[in-house]
Amino acid sequence: MDKKIRVDDIQTPAKAATETLLKTVADPDGNVVLPIDVHEVLRKMGIKTEVMLLQGDTSGLLVKDKPNEPFKAVSNMLDHPHRVRFTYAHELGHYIHSYQDLPEDKVAGKVEKRDELSSRGCDSEEIWANRFAAALLMPASIVRRYWGKAYSPELMAEKFDVSPSAMNNRLSGLGLI
Repeated sequence: MDKKIRVDDIQTPAKAATETLLKTVADPDGNVVLPIDVHEVLRKMGIKTEVMLLQGDTSGLLVKDKPNEPFKAVSNMLDHPHRVRFTYAHELGHYIHSYQDLPEDKVAGKVEKRDELSSRGCDSEEIWANRFAAALLMPASIVRRYWGKAYSPELMAEKFDVSPSAMNNRLSGLGLI
């Protein structure tokens, strides 16, 4: 059985995302291939992925519903593929920030709803998981490199396989626009 990967630096979402990439999909020189293969990251972290029909306001969930079984990141089958990728990265953020040290014999879960609270961005756990997801899917150093080469936000969104709004939020968060 593979040794369980643990992310040690959870001080900031960006540091946790960088460590996650380095421990899962980066080559020995620390380089990653775009777009980030979020399914491979989750697989290497020991998290299964599922797609289900979820209620209209539910984007995804993170659940460990049986003792001694792995966590599952679940996305809504009605969501756009960009939303699904972000949901999986977001759920991984919750796992790393709050659940990676959960004993194997315990159960846990987190349901993600798109509601007024989540859209206002005032829940610290949701903020952390969103920032982690953005940093995982759109690593700052690569975003800055492409921005420096005058790539348009639309082209960058395509290269990173994220929505244009996610890319614009990332560029804004990095102080580039």
